[in-house]
Amino acid sequence: MNKAPSGVLFCYDETMNILFVCQANVGRSQAAMEIYRQKGGTAQSAGTKVDTPGATLAERPGAFNIVEIMKEDFGINMIDNIRTQITEDTVDGFDKIVVMAEHDTVPEWLSKDARAEFWTVNDPKGQDIDTTRRIVHEIEAKVNQLI
Repeated sequence: MNKAPSGVLFCYDETMNILFVCQANVGRSQAAMEIYRQKGGTAQSAGTKVDTPGATLAERPGAFNIVEIMKEDFGINMIDNIRTQITEDTVDGFDKIVVMAEHDTVPEWLSKDARAEFWTVNDPKGQDIDTTRRIVHEIEAKVNQLI
């Protein structure tokens, strides 16, 4: 059992290893991974169309809002998180793959993977801080359903 910042106790399957996927591996998948980890889970993140794999979120100006929200609301510093491009090899070893990327960016092999679960979550790219905060807390609610 783990205690979330709100004081709520969560029980999770310690053996479940989740890969969270969004389009650019800047916002949604990074936030979901960090929230899931904070609750005691094991997770990684990746993107379906990462323009600069290996770059940190600090190198992506569009990541500012989500990085700030994660720090303010969850006490998580994501500034040095590395962006990763998903490949067929990177999904090995995961029990579940949570996909938040737009459907036209999802490779066919991922769409057909039995471990894939698709979430509809708006992309925070270009959104104001309040909208981005709502998106992050929507992701948190979905992560809580996994636990």
